[in-house]
Amino acid sequence: MPDLIVPAPLWRRFAAAVYDGLLLVALWMVTLLIACLPLNALFDLPPGNAMNRVLLLGVGLGFFALFWSRGGQTLGMRAWRLQVRRNDGAPLRLPVAVVRAMATLLFWALALTPAIGRGVHRAPSLEALLPHVATASVVAAGLVLLALVAARLDGRRRLPQDWIAGAEVVLLPLNPFPAEKPARRR
Repeated sequence: MPDLIVPAPLWRRFAAAVYDGLLLVALWMVTLLIACLPLNALFDLPPGNAMNRVLLLGVGLGFFALFWSRGGQTLGMRAWRLQVRRNDGAPLRLPVAVVRAMATLLFWALALTPAIGRGVHRAPSLEALLPHVATASVVAAGLVLLALVAARLDGRRRLPQDWIAGAEVVLLPLNPFPAEKPARRR
């Protein structure tokens, strides 16, 4: 009897995202060391300039898009036996994977808005934003909660990035490539 493919539980998706987040931070550190610091010194640019941010964004989008379009799994997803694929079961194509990566980035930015808003209180240069931080945090938390409830009610547990890309994340069986059964002795 073949194993059934089931939608990935949200807690597994979050655990895989934590793994991938750690890998992405390490990749960003290497990018900063190898590319950004030498470019900043060469062109006399301040730290955190727009070129660095665009480069780090490209590395992040490339990380997810390449993994998702080549096998449907990042390293964190592989550890938790998750796979992203189109709704018809086919693998994601690269343009769709890039769109999904951008939507994922927006969803996580929205989810982290309350935490980012706390940092605004500590930055004197951002004092003009203080009146809007509480409102933005409440709206962001409400939208994320709405998305999580919708994913919970959806039979395939899809989040906004899945709806946008026409994809789903599934839990793979324990052994997706079972070995051949030994021949029976007579």
